[in-house]
Order: sequence, then structure tokens, then C-alpha cells
Amino acid sequence: MIQFTQPQIIIEGISLNLGIAHGQAYMYDPENIEDRSLTTKQKEKIFLDAVQKAVEICSSNLRYWQEKNHELILVQKALLQDVTWQQRIIEKINLGANIIEAITLVLNDLDIAFGRESFWQARFQEVKGITQLVRQCLTNKEVSFDKVKPIVLCAKTISPIEMMQFDQANLVGLVVEDSSFISHGMIIARSRKIPVVGGVIELKKFINNNDQLLIDGDLGRIYVRPQKAVIANYDSTKKVAPTNSGIKSINSSEKIAVISRDGIAVDLYINANISEDLNCLERPIIKGVGLYRTEIPFMMSERWPDVDTQTRLYLQVMNKAQEKFVVFRALDVGGDKTFQSIHKNFRETQSGWRNSRFTMQRPSLIRLQLRAMIRARVHCDYPNLPLHVMFPMITETQEMHFVRSLMKKELDREKNLGHSIPKEVKIGAMVEVSSIIFQLNKFLDLVDFISIGSNDLFQFFFAIDRADAVMSRRYDMLSSSFMQMLKTIVDQAKSKGIPVSLCGEMASRPIEAMALLGIGLRHFSINPSSIESIENMIQSLDVWSVQDCMNNCLSNDSLINKTSNLSIRQRITELAQIQQTQLS
Repeated sequence: MIQFTQPQIIIEGISLNLGIAHGQAYMYDPENIEDRSLTTKQKEKIFLDAVQKAVEICSSNLRYWQEKNHELILVQKALLQDVTWQQRIIEKINLGANIIEAITLVLNDLDIAFGRESFWQARFQEVKGITQLVRQCLTNKEVSFDKVKPIVLCAKTISPIEMMQFDQANLVGLVVEDSSFISHGMIIARSRKIPVVGGVIELKKFINNNDQLLIDGDLGRIYVRPQKAVIANYDSTKKVAPTNSGIKSINSSEKIAVISRDGIAVDLYINANISEDLNCLERPIIKGVGLYRTEIPFMMSERWPDVDTQTRLYLQVMNKAQEKFVVFRALDVGGDKTFQSIHKNFRETQSGWRNSRFTMQRPSLIRLQLRAMIRARVHCDYPNLPLHVMFPMITETQEMHFVRSLMKKELDREKNLGHSIPKEVKIGAMVEVSSIIFQLNKFLDLVDFISIGSNDLFQFFFAIDRADAVMSRRYDMLSSSFMQMLKTIVDQAKSKGIPVSLCGEMASRPIEAMALLGIGLRHFSINPSSIESIENMIQSLDVWSVQDCMNNCLSNDSLINKTSNLSIRQRITELAQIQQTQLS
């Protein structure tokens, strides 16, 4: 019998985490169950039993993992136990749908309700992840895999609990249909340095179980059944990770600074979402936490966490950071399930009522958070360090005046009560809305530091949806117009002596980080999984040559610009090759 070999195909997706991996496809898609002959009550019981089994999986993971990933597991458990979500599915069952249809219908309703904003889409992926877990529990089939062979997990989405099911696998890569950078499954994938490509719709049409896959997380590209020549090319030019066992521990370095070949010092900070991320602070080269997202604790409960609860959380973070500073981003309201209990109108937070706008509408809620941060700094093991608080999504100077007034009110309140206050409070803001660029002169007089949120700024600058795979490739973060705007921010901040960093995805990608060095940035807040690649890039780079390159790229001199038809990305990549700069 003649056997035909299926040809190689190439799939273009979205890069969700950097790296190269080669392994065997493991298609994770729970089977449907046949329940049409069952009564409504029987289907309802089967569904609730599956939910309970999923909750028990969360509980067992809490015991097994001890302190590791606790926040994320608790979020998953809380979502599963949400009575409103359960009741919506039961209502669909009572209307005649089978269990899988009911789950799908509710997901479709939520997809419409959550909208297309990136933060809301990340929260939608959490709900999608728990329904996928419930479907797995409905089948009563255990996940099984070869623990030796390198596998690339392929799924519609992936939740933290499902990622943990593959902890014993030789998981080298991940391909998902969703495209959220900030879903909790992606947080775990990045912490494990697993290359991820997302935005691949209808995976089963292109990938079969056990197909060989080569995934390029740098380019967001997947080679299905790659030719030997393609694999050989990647082996010779890029480091293909055959297993996770060869990954160098991030605690192995003893250097106390990251310095380029020409002697330029660069400060590295981390973006932190969960307590596990703070382990990176053990490395001397990491100066602190440039962005600590405070949303997760608010997702653990249907009720707004009180001041004591929040104080304990921030106290733990400060004590773990020790003498390294932590920049707490004030609550990013407008992007997760917990806030449904605050708003009678679910859509209120979705249609623009985010961050500073919500703060101005409901200031008492944010004041509770500021109060907790103030008390945590006073009672932590390092009370003499400044309290750093950063406000997101500031769109005009009036909003900055307002949030500063909230901090002053809370400090005055603590003093009037006879409580101690931090010796110093530094108030910063994220620059992620282009309207503030036109008010920079006045705006910079109101802040102690700023951090550029390149993800949202890029999205708003080009009026695109980053979750759309095709649209996200249409525009380049290294376009001359976007880079010119970033340089304007950096130059004006420096002229006023205001520290400026960048905490978006750009800082975690070597080529983009090179360009950022070229426009004068010296402070990067990066994902923990990117520390090694960014460190290697900086130490093998002559910064002055990148500055010359970027000055030429952004020059208004037509004669200079005519000397090359290459894009900024092409010119930076070419320079990296000439200098033999390490990009992995």
C-alpha cells in the first residue's frame, strides 16, 4: 500500500511568547458527550457534577503546589463557583439545549458582552478556560501523554489549571486559538519560558494529533510537518529548544548590573502579576518591580477586598521585594469579572469607564486601595523606602490632578488618625493614551516618574485591535511614526529630569529593545521569562551604534533617509547581525 506524506504548511499567527521549539503536536480538545436522551434534570446534575469535579481539581492543585500559582488557581476556582455563570448554563439546558450546546451558547453571549478590548478579552479567555476544563471533566477521561517526547500543546485556549495538568510532560511549545497576551494561561507559559503562538483559528483544520511542529515564537509562525531543510536552518541559525530541561536557571547569574559592550548601564525591572514572579528579584541585576498589577486579588471574591485584606497582600509583596522598590499600578478597573458586583450595568466598565475615568466616578473604592498601600509600606520590613504608586490610562492633566488629590486625602486621613505615613511617596503614571502626548509639558510637572505602556499606546496610536492576528501584523511597533512618538516622550521626560521606563511587550523583545536603547531609554520593565534574552542582547551590543542608526532612521534630513530603503526593523536586525548581537 502506497503511503502519501502530507506536505509542509506554514501558519501565520501572533507571537505571545518568544522562543523556538520543535516537537510533536498534542491536540487538547475535550470530546463532546452524548446526552440527548437524558432528561433536563439529569443533564443539569451531570453538568453540576462536572463543575464540582473541576473545583476539586483546583483544590487539589492548591494543596499540591503549596504557594506556587495560588492566586491564579483561586481565580479559576472562584470562576467555577460563580452561581450566575452556572445558572446561565442551566437556563439554556432547561430551554432544550444539551450540555455542550448550553456551555457554547453562554460563551457566545459572554464574548459579545465582554467586547474586543484586550483586557476584557483576557478575562473572557479565563471563562473559556474553565468551560474547557468542565468539558474535560464531563468526559471522565484523564489527560495522558508521553513524558519523554517533546510535545507542543495545541488548544483553543489554556487555563492555569490545564497548564498544570501538563506539568509532568516535556512541554516545549504552545499553540492556541486565542490571542490574549495577558490571560493567566499565558502568564504561566511565560514564567516557564515556553514559546507561544496564538491567533490560529480552527487548529484542527491544519494540525493533526502527533504532527511534527516547529514553532517560531519570535515571528508568530508555525511550520506544520516541517521539511528537514527548515529544521536544519533553524538548528543552525536559531536555538531550537528540544526540551525544557536545558533552560538556564534565572538565578544562576551573580552580576550586579547589565552593561553594554561600550559601557552603558541599563536598569532591568520586572512586570509582576503573581507572587511567583517576585522570585526573579533574587537576581542582583533586577533592580525591582517596574509594574505590579493589582487586579488579581479583586478577582478572587465576589466582594471588593477590604483594606485589611489588601494591606496584607501589599505587605507580602514589599517584604518579598526586600530593599528593592515596587511600583504598584493602581487598580485597572474595567477588565474583570469581580467588578460585575459593583456595577448594576455590566457594560458600564466595558464602554470606556476604565482606570482614571472610573476613579473619578467612584473615588472611594480607589481610596481604599491607596489606604492599604500606605499602611503596607509603613508596617513592612522596609518602612523607610518610598511608596511608588502608578496610575494607568491617564488621558489629560485634570485626571492627574485628581488622583494626586486622592493620595493627599489618604495621607492626611492617616495623619489625623494618629497613624504613621511613608517617609516618601512617589506618584507616577502610565503613558498609554496618545492624547496625553500633546500635554506632556504640563503633565510631566505632575508626576515623579512615568512608564510607557507600549501595548495600549500602540493599539490606540494605529486604531487597531491587537487581538486580531491579521491586523496586529499590519502595523509594526518599529514604524518610524510610532518610534518618533516614543522618542518625543523620552526626550521631554529627560529634559525635565523625570525618570522614564517602558513596561510593555516591546521591552521584552530583543530587536524592539535594541531600538528603544537607540532612542535613549535606559530603564526596561520586562516579563520574567525575557530576562536572559534581554540581558544577553544588551551585553553583546554597542549602544552608540544603535543610537546613530535610530537617529538616521528618524531624521528629517531627506538625504540621510534616501541612503536606505530598509525599514527600522530591517536596519536594526542588520546591525545586530553585523555586531553579532545575541538575540536569544
